[in-house]
Amino acid sequence: MNNYNLALPKTTTYWKEDGIFFIKHTNFFVTMEEIDAIGDLLREAHRDKETNAIVIDNREAKGAWTQEANKVWVEVGMEFDNMIPKKVATLTRDAIASMQINRLTRSNGAEQMSRAFCSDFDESVRAFLQE
Repeated sequence: MNNYNLALPKTTTYWKEDGIFFIKHTNFFVTMEEIDAIGDLLREAHRDKETNAIVIDNREAKGAWTQEANKVWVEVGMEFDNMIPKKVATLTRDAIASMQINRLTRSNGAEQMSRAFCSDFDESVRAFLQE
């Protein structure tokens, strides 16, 4: 068991399937300790040699990430800039959330590797992950 497992919020689950590391959130109201644990989970997904891509499913999540959480996500992404990065697709429940995530991604110059979709894990998401 990894150290982050004990600190992950009960509202965050993860699994691997067909080379994709899935992370699902059902609530964004979490503590800073839980945010750090989610950051460690993201690091593990990026380091995992059997993982080709990462899908973050936020479609059922309540609330919004704090600015502190967003800083952690950016820091995690920057740690892997010098490696062959894995593509990251974030699934959201509304177009505004997708647009906000895509705006942040563009501002960090990562639009080729990370994209948000207001959809299920459908063919458009699969096509992006395979580009």
